[in-house]
Amino acid sequence: MSETIEMEFCFDAPPEKVWRAVSIAQYRERWLPGADLVQDEPVAVEEGSAVSYRMRDSEPPHEESVVTFQIAADGAGGTRLEIIQRIVVEVPAAANANTGETMMLAA
Repeated sequence: MSETIEMEFCFDAPPEKVWRAVSIAQYRERWLPGADLVQDEPVAVEEGSAVSYRMRDSEPPHEESVVTFQIAADGAGGTRLEIIQRIVVEVPAAANANTGETMMLAA
């Protein structure tokens, strides 16, 4: 099961400037602090249009997600930035799911 959170922002700045803001670590800190990342390096990059990072919650149960910044020109010299966070929720198997070997037989 997964959950998705989407946000959209519009800026007067050109796409190249917004790209630098989300792809260069020192600028990205304003949008996505390094302390929240699994690693500083992106997990996927489409140069100039999309960059994705893996995140991990600092609080238990420490769920992980992938945050993607998608950038597109808005046709008026500005930029549309879409932020998509896909949270993967792992559902543990039920204790009685009978998915493994038999641990104990009933009397």
